[in-house]
Amino acid sequence: MQWTGLNELREKYLSFFESKGHLRLDSFPLVPKNDPSLLLINSGMAPMKKWFLAQEEPPRHRVTTCQKCIRTPDIERVGITARHGTFFEMLGNFSFQDYFKEEVIPWAWEFLTSDEWMAIPKDRLHISVYEQDDEAYDIWTKKVGIAPDHMVRLGKEDNFWEHGSGPCGPCSEIYFDRGPEYGCGKPTCGVGCDCDRYMEIWNLVFSQFDADGKGHYERLARPNIDTGMGLERLACVMQNVGNLFEVDTVQSVLHHVERIAGKTYKQDPKTDISIRVITDHIRSCTFMVSDGILPSNEGRGYVLRRLLRRAARHGRMLGIDHPFLVDLVETVIQSSESAYPELREHDAYIKKVIGTEEANFARTIDAGMNILNNMIDGLEKAHQHLLSGLDVFKLNDTFGFPLDLTKEIAAEQGLEIDEDGFHAEMKKQKERARAERLKKNISGWSEDLFGGLTAEPTVFTGYDTLNDNSVVVALSDEETLTDAIATDEQQAKEGVLVVLDKTPFYAEMGGQAADHGVLTSADCSLRVLDVKKTPKGYYVHTCVLESGIVKVGDHLTAKVDKEYRMAIARNHTATHLLQAALREVLGDHVHQAGSYQDASITHFDFTHFSAVTPEELARVQKIVNDKIFDSMNVTVQEMPVEEAKKLGAMALFGEKYGKVVRVVDIEGWSTEFCGGTHVKNTAQIGGFKIVSESSVAAGIRRIEAVTGRNLLIRANLQEAMLHNVANTLKANNVTALPVRAEAVMAENKAMSKELEELKAKIAASKVDSLFNNAEDADGVKIASAYFTGTTGDTLRGMCDSIRDKAVNPVVAVLVGKAEDKITMAVTVNKLAQEKGLKAGVLVKELAAIAGGKGGGKPDFAMAGLKDETKIDEALAAVGAIVKKALGE
Repeated sequence: MQWTGLNELREKYLSFFESKGHLRLDSFPLVPKNDPSLLLINSGMAPMKKWFLAQEEPPRHRVTTCQKCIRTPDIERVGITARHGTFFEMLGNFSFQDYFKEEVIPWAWEFLTSDEWMAIPKDRLHISVYEQDDEAYDIWTKKVGIAPDHMVRLGKEDNFWEHGSGPCGPCSEIYFDRGPEYGCGKPTCGVGCDCDRYMEIWNLVFSQFDADGKGHYERLARPNIDTGMGLERLACVMQNVGNLFEVDTVQSVLHHVERIAGKTYKQDPKTDISIRVITDHIRSCTFMVSDGILPSNEGRGYVLRRLLRRAARHGRMLGIDHPFLVDLVETVIQSSESAYPELREHDAYIKKVIGTEEANFARTIDAGMNILNNMIDGLEKAHQHLLSGLDVFKLNDTFGFPLDLTKEIAAEQGLEIDEDGFHAEMKKQKERARAERLKKNISGWSEDLFGGLTAEPTVFTGYDTLNDNSVVVALSDEETLTDAIATDEQQAKEGVLVVLDKTPFYAEMGGQAADHGVLTSADCSLRVLDVKKTPKGYYVHTCVLESGIVKVGDHLTAKVDKEYRMAIARNHTATHLLQAALREVLGDHVHQAGSYQDASITHFDFTHFSAVTPEELARVQKIVNDKIFDSMNVTVQEMPVEEAKKLGAMALFGEKYGKVVRVVDIEGWSTEFCGGTHVKNTAQIGGFKIVSESSVAAGIRRIEAVTGRNLLIRANLQEAMLHNVANTLKANNVTALPVRAEAVMAENKAMSKELEELKAKIAASKVDSLFNNAEDADGVKIASAYFTGTTGDTLRGMCDSIRDKAVNPVVAVLVGKAEDKITMAVTVNKLAQEKGLKAGVLVKELAAIAGGKGGGKPDFAMAGLKDETKIDEALAAVGAIVKKALGE
């Protein structure tokens, strides 16, 4: 057994199974595709469920992968022990109804023990099998030659893989004996013991039964193989190290953390925890961001934010007082880019996202920790042990502390948190997020109604033609499959689902809306409103049956609405031009984060960390229109994915592509992987107009734009609006509108000034009578009044007049309301000030009664009031408050 680096181990494993006829596939993205049951890919087989269930045809029936995985149930344990980690790589070889135990067991043994491969000493390997699986036991002992004392039979809990109903089966696990120094010393110590001596390195799952979930198992005619071996665990064996943090690629990151922190690993157990947390979390975060995940408060974005902020907090605990996580990203990339070249391709973007999130948290972490520490101190003084849900929510909302981070910090102090109270505060946000998730789930009919079809997948012909002759493969009324559907008493029937053997209709995918059009024959006419593609490749046309009867087996003429298709194509090609223009103006960090094109509008979501300025938008719009007016040819071709990457073709984040891809090229200025429909020349777009730019999430901006006829429609609507405004302002024509608008504004200004003067005169007349029946306190006249339709400026003038005219000590408290704004003004003349009265002090106490705040100088002060129902109460309190200030 020879020391072998992790990257070399990965390559050896994949090469070994290639030699056994397996197709090597790149790792699938961490974001599950069409699987709402998973937040993140957490095992080697997870992305291949549909192949195991025979819902889709795999590219080959023998496949091998090294899958990047993230598991998060034990985040709070990561760092505390050296066992736990969130990011790992899973080696696997898979058989989809091909080979079985007779092949996979000897192969596993060959890879681990052969001198050509791992050369692990045979006596250090032990095997477990399911207690009833005599077949596997015999293969291990009789065919491979394992001694019985290195075999153990275990029960269902340990050696049977099952999740509810569906495919399941026994498994066989291979253990490595690390030596007695890792053991518990008990005489019974062996495979299955809780100590660290016997480490499981490879699990071979034999999926040979179909379970009904009630304890009954039917033998599958064509079983599957699913194996999983943690790459880091194998590296622990081959490098003779104690845990994953000592593996070469992980250690390179750990050593970088040591250098930044100025600490040495294994000198202080508390420091070691923080070093391990940072080392693990930055690896997960780098891979997650590379696959298009952005920090957020929901779903997988929340997991990313939690990991980043937990790592940042542990940096503070190590004494790192500046943002540092982004510095570690380069080390992660260097250690893994040979297997994951997308890390290098996205390096600037990854660093931007992680750097921005860390900087945002850095601005609040110290203040948040101070607040949290004060909360904890308060609980300890009160001998309480529960942090309120409202406090937890405030930490999350104001300082960006994820719930689990607060929970972890509280637990370190022996406290609990009121999670129910927190979730009550977050309820509305959770409901919105849940509704959004439901929107993204696969429609029920796509799985259930057409899952049992055995016909060939629908052939899409719409790249080459808008008309085709097709055969009806399946029909449904949205409830069940049926052989025929007719109109109801000559009334059109909605919700008719039609599957064809071939179709020119583009199905909704990749952000592009589906085609519209008609399906017709001598016996029926259907209007196509939507098209979706099922996981098995069937194009389901959602139609209105306008007349006649349609039957399975009917020959229909499928005709796409040409103008509708062209409108979508104009928007889609314009979106490609838009992305290229944005990267030219804003920088290469711009990547597509989502898009949508239908016949009316295109919107494009992209990564950018501030609002796009009007000047930048104008430049982007000009560039796109220049490319349209240049009449650039748009060419589409299929080519090997590596050739496409050499051309500089841009791929969508998190998308997994096959070996052959479709590339849309606009004379080299824009080159993208794309399965959508496009114009043949940019001149066909007609024109491009940005109608809005906004934020849709942290670090994600959205531009909405129109093209072609929609641009003319918008221009006509705006012109009609201008004519209406011109008529309203009595302008002779639209061109005279600016001059007329200025004149109207000047007239309004003059009228406003005249109105204010009139109000001032009325106010002055009211001032004269204000003190006729005024209250007297120690020689100070006290007056108060409430005026409707009176602005703060008018109150200010009234107060000036009171001070100018008064010959005795006076205090006046005036309240005015104009539109929805309520203002209080208090004035104290010089003679009253000499008695110790100050307007600024009085206004604060009086305004508070009506829910207001204010202040000012000794002679004049103002406040805004919120509670109109308390105005009378505030004015009634004037006398008492003034007397209190005078010492009466």
